[in-house]
Amino acid sequence: MANSRVPAITLDSRTLPNTNRNVIVLDAFDKLQLGGILELPEESDPRALRNEFLQHRPGRFSWDARNLGSGRWTIRIERIDEHADVGTFLSHCTPFSNAKAATIRELAATATERAIRQGETIYDEGEMWPYLAFVRTGKVVYTLLSPDGKTHALGERLPLDPLNETGTFDGGGSTTRAESLTDCSLVLLPTEAVLHAIRNDAELAIGFLTDASQARRRSIDTIADLAFAHVLQRVAKFLLSYAPATTGMARGLSGIENLSQAQIAAAAGTVRDMAARALLRLKNASAVELGRGRVRALDRERLERFAHNVQAPPI
Repeated sequence: MANSRVPAITLDSRTLPNTNRNVIVLDAFDKLQLGGILELPEESDPRALRNEFLQHRPGRFSWDARNLGSGRWTIRIERIDEHADVGTFLSHCTPFSNAKAATIRELAATATERAIRQGETIYDEGEMWPYLAFVRTGKVVYTLLSPDGKTHALGERLPLDPLNETGTFDGGGSTTRAESLTDCSLVLLPTEAVLHAIRNDAELAIGFLTDASQARRRSIDTIADLAFAHVLQRVAKFLLSYAPATTGMARGLSGIENLSQAQIAAAAGTVRDMAARALLRLKNASAVELGRGRVRALDRERLERFAHNVQAPPI
């Protein structure tokens, strides 16, 4: 878990009404002192809640969401200083939760920070990129390019998330392309410095193993969706991460207005035409509102019916 040195305040968000669920969670977070931790048990992927925090409390929280399997999640959100130095920033990244203070200081001394413009490639698939990086601000997307030139998005990396773990630890090339989805900033740690730190700090090694295990769970979920869920389900499930926890139609969370139909298609593992048909189906069911082909507003309850296949056969 993230920083276990401070007792956590537990709020069972599963019992909260949808009408103001996230307002209550944000209010509980705002009452925390610096270093305070809010713990939430959940029953579904909490990406929408994280996007809501990114929109309303950027830079002021750390995020540790653990998928425990069988629909059980636990989330720990710590109130942090958005102007903290690099060492303090690293201490809030989940692999460093229980690392020695000396380990973090030594790695921080090797770190550099880099600003990346929206749409810029950070590294390409197969590239021998000599860093392990952590996103400090903004969003990064992982993509794969098929032989026929189609791009498939494998997921986003948000503040405090690592980049290039596989290349760092197995010595091979990067498994995906990493591209900035928004303007962002990264903290870069030289590969050799990271490997040296892990050899000398077992808790840091366990932190990275835990992160790798969570990444495997996410990969299995993605594979299961591609294998068993139809396009309409996958599009609805992706859009849920931008749907605020309210009742009825509501404006989507920050970033949804920038997503093209091609990007939604890539995220859902399909082609643009199929994604467009799914969006039209969702619009006709009053699950989303569209404007010039972009999603503007979403009805979380209606989207959940499609995502869980309660409503609608394949398109």
